[in-house]
Amino acid sequence: MEEKSYRFIIVLSQHFWWVVAQVLRLRYKIRGRHPAGLFEHNREHCLILASSHKSVFDPWLIMMALGYRQFRTLVPVRTLATQTFEGSLSWLNWFKPLVKLVYRLAGVIELPPKDKSNGFHPEKIRGLLVALNHGDVVAIFPEGEIWRRHDPPIGEFASGVIYLQRKSGAPIVPIAIWLGGRGWPRRKYVVQFGEPIQTPEHLEIDSAAVWLRELVLELYFQIDKGEER
Repeated sequence: MEEKSYRFIIVLSQHFWWVVAQVLRLRYKIRGRHPAGLFEHNREHCLILASSHKSVFDPWLIMMALGYRQFRTLVPVRTLATQTFEGSLSWLNWFKPLVKLVYRLAGVIELPPKDKSNGFHPEKIRGLLVALNHGDVVAIFPEGEIWRRHDPPIGEFASGVIYLQRKSGAPIVPIAIWLGGRGWPRRKYVVQFGEPIQTPEHLEIDSAAVWLRELVLELYFQIDKGEER
């Protein structure tokens, strides 16, 4: 009963934040592209959303790029997020109790503190595996950080997403984000969703992470080519 109550709170919270996040449209011109039939079922189960990472707002912007009908089929989405804030996000450390409360209400799964978790370890994504076993959709940013460089446009992928896919058997939905220049008042933000896939079984886990990154890069260049026209 307690688990069902918490799940209801997560679903309610994610709908609330989806509505509140519409204010981001004042700053971003959001567009989404996805294959026909993707997220068209009444309820999606056991999917891994694996996206490139361009902004602290990505979890909301990606869902907004889908539209409400597709968003509703996915919730609750359990997102893996950091609790270690550095660089331009270091100011969030002053509000860490509030951040943790928001994480809790929204069903976010926290990474272990960075200084205690160097390198990949299954414990880092255990919460995502539990969520998948319960039939939820999970979201992960394999780059492990907000990638701000333009060359290459997508960073190296950690192997955790492959471990998660092979351990759970859940398909991966590759996602590429294209962020336009700092235009005013609105900045272009385009999301390209790929078909759900399984990584080739013959590839070692690290090689499969490289393979997945190449797939996301292909999606990115599809957007880039279209935006240059």
